[in-house]
Formats: sequence, structure tokens, C-alpha cells
Amino acid sequence: MEILGSYELIIVLSGILILSYLFNIISEKTNIPSVLMLIVTGIVIQQVLNHIAGLDINFFPMLEILGIVGLIMIVLEAALDLELHWNKSQLIIKSFLVGLFGLLGCLVLTASIFHGLLEMDWLTALIYATPMSIMSSAIIIPSVQGLSEEKKRIHDL
Repeated sequence: MEILGSYELIIVLSGILILSYLFNIISEKTNIPSVLMLIVTGIVIQQVLNHIAGLDINFFPMLEILGIVGLIMIVLEAALDLELHWNKSQLIIKSFLVGLFGLLGCLVLTASIFHGLLEMDWLTALIYATPMSIMSSAIIIPSVQGLSEEKKRIHDL
């Protein structure tokens, strides 16, 4: 059963691009990362398709490929912008420590929630909490736009 033809697919992809652009504009005014708005929109669309239209579409194969390509693009883009200089060694160490403590703090907090609410043992809770504790640049970068240049510099590495 073919759900979308080529014309419909082009229209849907164009609509997603326009929606993403609108979310970027909204994000600038509200400081809510556009990625979060896109995730919520995707969840809402999935629920609408499941309950109202009666369609049970498995998006996972497409999302797996798009996720891998997206991660590769993010890493490559970050590598192109990376400039390391010896005179910035203290800033690099501070940035590393802030990232490490942020990761560990989120990891402990999330694992504690899993351990307390879901009654998991600590090792399982830590394993499940690890991917949820990683701070994405898609969330951090829009969140620091309102900070001064000196405070933003720690996030530029």
C-alpha cells in the first residue's frame, strides 16, 4: 500500500521545511529551542495519524536513516567550526569540566528517577539514563543566544 506518491512527498517535505523555518522564528522570540517544537509536532502528528486517520505507520526505518545522517552532519559541521589554540587551553579545560559535570549531574538525576519511580536496579537505571543525559548542541546553542559574548564563549568550543 503506497501512502504518499512523489508529489505528495515533495509537498510534505516542503511543509516540514516551512514549519521548521517558522519554528526558528518563534524560537528567537521565545527562547524555546526549535528542535523541541519539532519533536512535539512529530509526536502530535503521529498520534493524529494513529487515532483519527486510523493509520498505523512505522516511521522507524526512515527515522533511523535520517538520524544517522543528521548525526554525521552535526559532527562534520562542528568539526569545520573548531579552532584550537594553545592560548585557549584554560577555556578548553573549563568547557570540558562544565560538560562533564553537566553530563554526570543529568545522569545521576535521571538514574535516580528511574531507580525510584520504576524500581530499576542502579546499573540498569544508569544504562537507560545515559542517552537521556547527553546534552545536544541543538538544545544548548539556541538556549545560550541571550547570554553575553564572554559567557557564550565557553559553548563555542
